[in-house]
Amino acid sequence: MDYSRLCRGGGDGHLEALTGDNIDLIAAHLDVTYTVRLAACSRELYDMISKDEGKMHHWDEPCLLMPPPAYWFDEHWDVARASRLHDTVYDLVPLDHPRRSVALPFMHDRKWLGANGDWIAAADHHEWCLVNVYTERHIPLPSLPDSKIRHSIVSYRPAYSFNWGPAIYLLKIVICQVPTKGGRYADYKLIALFDKTIFYLEGGGDWRMLEALTPAPDYPNYCDAIELRGHVFAVDETDGSTYFWDTANENLMLPFVIPPPVVDDQQYAWFLAPSADGKRLMIILTVNKIGIANAEVPPDIPYAANGLQLRQYPPVATYVFELDPLSTARAGDFLWRQVNSLSDHSLFLGLNYPIIANLKKRESKAPDGTLVPFMRKNCVYTAYRNIRYNQYPKILRCNLQPDEGETVGVISLPKDGWDSVRQAAMWFKPALNIARSVLPLKKQ
Repeated sequence: MDYSRLCRGGGDGHLEALTGDNIDLIAAHLDVTYTVRLAACSRELYDMISKDEGKMHHWDEPCLLMPPPAYWFDEHWDVARASRLHDTVYDLVPLDHPRRSVALPFMHDRKWLGANGDWIAAADHHEWCLVNVYTERHIPLPSLPDSKIRHSIVSYRPAYSFNWGPAIYLLKIVICQVPTKGGRYADYKLIALFDKTIFYLEGGGDWRMLEALTPAPDYPNYCDAIELRGHVFAVDETDGSTYFWDTANENLMLPFVIPPPVVDDQQYAWFLAPSADGKRLMIILTVNKIGIANAEVPPDIPYAANGLQLRQYPPVATYVFELDPLSTARAGDFLWRQVNSLSDHSLFLGLNYPIIANLKKRESKAPDGTLVPFMRKNCVYTAYRNIRYNQYPKILRCNLQPDEGETVGVISLPKDGWDSVRQAAMWFKPALNIARSVLPLKKQ
């Protein structure tokens, strides 16, 4: 069927000839992006699809965006690419509902590097760009300055190094502020996060390298970064120290340093996020390794709702702290305050810009103590921290107020091989309201 005919008035495509059941049937066979475009065809269609009440689409709840399991190859890059029939069709997986497909034709020969809202940062062998998931608007990004960094291709993958020394690894592109129509799509703000350096970009300008506090070769070991109230913040994986720079300073001088909230011998995975009101900086830390004595691996529990494989692990320490860095910077007194509850919210952290989802209608615990439903409030969800994913990837759900003996819920994904070609799974929140803004509704 030519679904585009539904968006035209008159003839066989007249909207009045379609009943609600017809629309449900059509939408059930469309991927998420085309469902949004269908909703943008008229107010009648928008109302029908938006009143679906989560039966099929589950709008406005974070989902996992990832390749279909059939395309998780442990093959050489060329062999795997040649064997894939649909390398631009991905899975969008609600945590407690059937997975949907999402067509991203702009991802052909590209890999995503980060996401925020309906925008994805992507790269091929030579170019970085921003692309809108629904409209496919493409914004090319400037190259990194040749005076600072060298870019080459090694084994069909981009490689980077300082011009004066060692190789550095791109972890992700942080989309701090998405481009908007009102800003002529030039009002975006981005961070290119490498393990040993950081570049910052405002739309219409050039990449600027943020100066490190320590000289070579004692570079920081960055693992996450965000922009908050005109300042860039980056956390060091080694000890949890957080550096921040004032982006209004054209020279981006040496950063302030915020000491870590905890100091011990434990190895943590560190994340940064803004508070729900966007005024405070939050730092989230979880134990970097989870497991069971004697290296026992819990059995996979197939989740019929969406085909994910779940596991139960013993509880791991998960902490959230916050502070107002700008007010304390003036006083020079950085004191983290522990956050013991996220109330009706949950945090979704990883390759994407942090998502703070309001899950008021969700429970914080399963009534029978099981792993499901997997989507819950007052939890921290962590996925891949960067495009250089771990050998044995796990996606964790950690309750900030667990009951005694409560286990950690884990989504277990296939391990990658040396030449795996898959994309790192990340959180993405499908939003039907894009039909009201980027895709203006047509009047009937």
